[in-house]
Amino acid sequence: MRNEIIAGIGGLVVGHILWLTAISLATDSGYVNQWVLVVAAVSFLIAVAAGLLGFRKYQQKSHVWAAFLWLLPVSPVLFSIAVLGVTYL
Repeated sequence: MRNEIIAGIGGLVVGHILWLTAISLATDSGYVNQWVLVVAAVSFLIAVAAGLLGFRKYQQKSHVWAAFLWLLPVSPVLFSIAVLGVTYL
């Protein structure tokens, strides 16, 4: 059980770092509104892919990888929704 918790925390941290890198590059450009949409769309697509791949790993009894993949997109999706709300509302 401990390995799954560590993998889940690792997924949260890696996802957050990747999102921070992407959004930093987006805000450095002159077209912030367009790049925020791109980062959000990519975050949502990666979330779907990671969820499906995590389910496949879960079925293969690889619970550590499943926990990592399931928690990988949590931070990017939540922060993308927040940034979309701030940018467009």
